[in-house]
Amino acid sequence: MTPSERLCINCHVPMVKAAMNYKGLKFEARQCPKCREKIFTEELTMKAISQLEKNRLEPKYTKQPIKIGHSWGVTFPKEVADVFHLGNGKTKLVMHPNVEKNRIEIVLE
Repeated sequence: MTPSERLCINCHVPMVKAAMNYKGLKFEARQCPKCREKIFTEELTMKAISQLEKNRLEPKYTKQPIKIGHSWGVTFPKEVADVFHLGNGKTKLVMHPNVEKNRIEIVLE
């Protein structure tokens, strides 16, 4: 048995890959071939959460920069702030300006 295989807690047989549908999305799970019990491993749960958060966000947000004193700022939509925990107080944003590509990349640290 490989580390990725799980035994059914009821039947003690190896579980197999299965798919579950939730809110129109398909998620990978594990299912017992005997009793049909389905489970999510921690890894599969984290993938499912990431997929749900990704689908919650718009593919593109258009914002206008705002003047703050002698600097410029940008606001983030609530759903983006929630997913990336911007209200945390410990979250740091690192900016990488790329003049050649006319981009400003913002990365979480």
